[in-house]
Parts: sequence; C-alpha cells; structure tokens
Amino acid sequence: MTAPATAPPGAFGPAELTMRNLAAHLQVSPRALYNYVADRDDLLREVIDVCQAARPQPRLDPERWRESLAGYCRELRAWYRAHPGMLALARAEDLTHLAAPGLLRADDALVGFFLDIGLGPRDAYRAWTITVLQVAGFAEVWDSWHDHPPAVGDTTSWTGAPVGNDTPHLRRLADAGVPESPDVLFESVITMLTAGIAALLP
Repeated sequence: MTAPATAPPGAFGPAELTMRNLAAHLQVSPRALYNYVADRDDLLREVIDVCQAARPQPRLDPERWRESLAGYCRELRAWYRAHPGMLALARAEDLTHLAAPGLLRADDALVGFFLDIGLGPRDAYRAWTITVLQVAGFAEVWDSWHDHPPAVGDTTSWTGAPVGNDTPHLRRLADAGVPESPDVLFESVITMLTAGIAALLP
C-alpha cells in the first residue's frame, strides 16, 4: 500500500489515526487494512518500528565531544523533522508496550557519552534531557511552523513569530531583518547547548 500525496506526514492529529481514517487516506476499504495489520495497536507498532529504524545512532567521540555532539544533534533534528507526528502521538498515547526492545538504546548511548566526557550522573542526566528537549522542541515547534506554515496570512515570510501592532519588540526585530532561517537558528541552539554542557564539566 502506498499513500496518495493528499497530505504531508504528520498532518493529522493522533485522535484521527483510526483504521477508518487511514483507509480513507489510502483510498482503500477498511477491511483491506486487516490484510496487513491485526488492529490499531498492531498499526501503531508498525509505525513505531518504521520510525525507530530510521533513528540515527549516536556516533559520539568524547575526545571531540563538541563536534560529535553537534553532528548528532543535526541528525536527530532531521529524524524528528521527517516524522512530525510521532511526538504528538507519543504525548497522546502510551506507546511503551508497543515498542520493540532497544527503543532507548540511542538515549542510553547519549547518557554514556556525557558520563565519558566527565559529567557526574546528575549532570549527565540533565545534559541528556536538555539535549533531547532542545532538538525535539525545535523540530516540533520551529521546523513544524516552517515546514507547514499557518494557512492564513502571508506564509511566504513566516518566521514562527507573528508580528502585530501589540508586539513592538518583535516588530523591531522584523524591521531589522533579524529573523533567521531555521537552519541558522538551530546552529545557535547547538552553540548555546554545548556552552551550557561545557560549563558543567569539572
């Protein structure tokens, strides 16, 4: 089965991921889906497996920790961006029981990396958490707005920061040409992230 290009990935919310809606999107009968999956849980399990198979595995070098962490952050951002509906789905439903073993292997490697560069357990936990939050949050908010801008207004110049008469400071930034592309802005995220981690090192 191949989906027709009627909507971008992640365009529908988790509640709309039903067998009937998926069948309509694929332009097949709901009965046809059961040739591939047993039920909705089985469908979700397949979705998770496909997404996890594409998740980048950390290739982190403690001797070059800034460069390798920056590279992994870029790969992780691209993965989140390629699966825009997964975070919303994970928030809406408990998917733990559907995940295959090894779901947290990449996260475990990232924690191990932070321990290897000299952070203590508490700071390694914080560094791991903040790294994931920064990358996932950027992809879900800023990249999502950029990739799928609001359906109203001038979407060609959408920067993720609506500007109006009641936002004089944002207006000042816009007039100064400050808004940057998501790629440029993400590099600033990496710079600030690595600076924060460096400050935790003994």
